[in-house]
Amino acid sequence: MKKRILFVLQSLRMGGAERVQVTIANKLASEGYDVTILTWKPMDTFRNNLDPRVRWIYKAPDEHLGNRIPYIRHKLYDGVMWEERATPKQFYRYYVGREKYDVEIAFFHGIAVDIIAGSTNKKAKQIAWVHNNLERLETEEEVRKAKEMYRRIRHIVCVSKGSRESFINTIGDTGDVRVIYNMLPEKEILEKANEEPEVTVNKAAFHLVLVARFHAPKGYKRLIEAVVRLRQEGKDLSLALVGEGTEEGLIRDLIRENGAEEYISVVNGKNNPYPYIKESDLLVCASYKEGYNLAVAEAMILGVPVLSTDCIGPRELLDGGKYGMLTENSGEGLYNGLKQLYDSPELLEEYRKKALERRDFFDEDKIFAQIAEVLEG
Repeated sequence: MKKRILFVLQSLRMGGAERVQVTIANKLASEGYDVTILTWKPMDTFRNNLDPRVRWIYKAPDEHLGNRIPYIRHKLYDGVMWEERATPKQFYRYYVGREKYDVEIAFFHGIAVDIIAGSTNKKAKQIAWVHNNLERLETEEEVRKAKEMYRRIRHIVCVSKGSRESFINTIGDTGDVRVIYNMLPEKEILEKANEEPEVTVNKAAFHLVLVARFHAPKGYKRLIEAVVRLRQEGKDLSLALVGEGTEEGLIRDLIRENGAEEYISVVNGKNNPYPYIKESDLLVCASYKEGYNLAVAEAMILGVPVLSTDCIGPRELLDGGKYGMLTENSGEGLYNGLKQLYDSPELLEEYRKKALERRDFFDEDKIFAQIAEVLEG
């Protein structure tokens, strides 16, 4: 009998890690594994993408008087709720409880790692998936806590060699720290890319797309500023921002303040970004930091050229700039890279050919075999 697998992450909202989670869960379910996904935030953009055999559990954070009564929260909890005071064992007891799994996986950083680090199931294998660059933790307290939690989990899976290096530099070599690239459903991507986009976006002669959560580290502000600057210089280009998130209002305000509504579009909450990628001339990753970046990989599967700021995930996916353009990780770097590709159609075409050459790097069967090995080994 195949094993019972538990994945823990904050939500199934639109995001790269969440899309990968759904892909892996569906593949495992199709191979006969008993798969459960546990989340504690209600956002569920990708819930309908789950195979019916995958069980999804949403469990709201624990309630107590400090949550419900402001006076008690102010006097007894100093504004800090249970989520920040609970021990890993308390997290595990509340969220997982008495259910027994063969493999327990923290598929995201933060509380997901705390939950699995507190496991009391001695028969289960505990795994943490690392999607981010841990060297970018900002405070000594964040580093201290990350070390304490991750060192309780024996098996670590990093989504790139760069994220593995950052993990070891920050946490240390905990023994089993391996690299498994994100699994992408290539056939599904190619099929869904042929669907009609749900929203028609304005497209100029040179059309760009950014697919990301609407979150400041994704660099949407500096990309918008670079596009506006190039338009002011007479360049005929447009941009579609595809995603969702709490900063959507800020993005729309920024576009409006720059008078850019005619050439910068916002597409909200779409769980099929592939038509927008396919119809673009260039996929842009403007992030300040990335452990992988799913959209970069998806663009190459679709044969769309890529320009990315230089951070560990895209650098590895693009093989240091061989399969797409890497720019300095700054607003000026984005501006210069976009200007160069706009002025050099032959270079853009070369990156298109290189993107198609990179497809084999994302072989789904090879990556799934590596995932099965870490689950079964």
